[in-house]
Order: sequence, then structure tokens, then C-alpha cells
Amino acid sequence: MAETNSIFLVKHKLKHFPELQVDPEIFSQRFSPQSAMGNCNGACCAEGVLLDVEEKERILAHADLIKKYLEPQQEKDTQKWFENNIEHDTDFPSGKCDGTAVIGNRCVFLCSKGLCALQKTAMAEVMDKFALKPFYCVAFPITIDQHVLTTYEPEFTNRRQCCSIVSAGPLTVLDVCREEFEYILGADGLKEIEKLFKSDISFSNMNTL
Repeated sequence: MAETNSIFLVKHKLKHFPELQVDPEIFSQRFSPQSAMGNCNGACCAEGVLLDVEEKERILAHADLIKKYLEPQQEKDTQKWFENNIEHDTDFPSGKCDGTAVIGNRCVFLCSKGLCALQKTAMAEVMDKFALKPFYCVAFPITIDQHVLTTYEPEFTNRRQCCSIVSAGPLTVLDVCREEFEYILGADGLKEIEKLFKSDISFSNMNTL
């Protein structure tokens, strides 16, 4: 992240963060006019995700439902769904996280069409579409790293139609990922970061902070 005075959000909904810092680089990143999260093919999901242990328990509590929407080749043994390597991490509400398993070079919940079985299950069962999906899956390509709201840049590489950063595109990350920002921050937090994107602090004066 670039060296700058700190920028913080105060109206976000994430109660486990005493303060949420914003990576200033997100204001200068640009995307092609074709970029849209609706063009995602799930390629970035293949590596799995870290999830809060409470999210893991929620998934396991709905295991029988989820199995109904797995493809025949997908793993049905719930003991193989996760890495089962609990780590302490304050970027997660409980302070503890695990990882989804990767089998056959793809997340255990990712189907052959690039769709998430957890989201498929929730939608088919008339739940909120993100009811079972881990927070950082929904948030991607936005992430929180050591209490800093930022983008997961290593995956911004080769899909201009989805979320790859380009040198001089007309769209900002807020244009491309508005739904993700609202999911992470809530309605008030979204308004707050919208103001930052519109302000001189976020753009022309960024290098002088």
C-alpha cells in the first residue's frame, strides 16, 4: 500500500473492527468499460477461501441441503470440505478462521460451471443468496487485510471483462464492485466511501497527503 496519511471509515457495519482503514490505492485503480462482476467465471474462486469458524459451522449445519446441489463429482464427505487448520486472525469476527478445501484444483464448493454450491443452495431454498457463502467470497475482489479495506490485487491479472486492473480505464473499483462494497460496509458505509471517491482527498490530492 502507498505511504499516506491514514483514511478511516467510521460508519461501516463491521463491529469487530474498532476502526477500518482504507487503502488509498483503491481510489486510483482503474478498470475497463466492460468490467462487471456479473462477468465473473469463478476462476478466482478455485483456490478456496478463508472463512470465520462460525461461517464454517453454519455451512456444516446446512450440509444435507448443500449436498442436494453438489454435482456428482463434488465431494460429499463433510470432513473433507475444510482444511481443518484453525488460525487466529482478527480480520474475522470470532478471531478464528479456517479454509475451504481445494480438491482437483478447485474449491470444494465450486462446480464445473464456475458457480458456488453454497450460493446455489441458498437461492434454490429461498434464502438470502449470501446466507451460506463466506464473507470474503462475497466481498471479493474487495478484501480486508490487517484491518485495512483493500483489493486482492494478485488476482487482478487477466480478466478485463470482470475485475482486472488496467492502466487507464474509465471505471473505478466502486463502479465495478458497488454491491460488494455495500455488502461489506452496509448502506451508511457505502455512502461514506462514495463521498471519499468523489472528494479531492481521494483523487487529485492523493499524492500530497
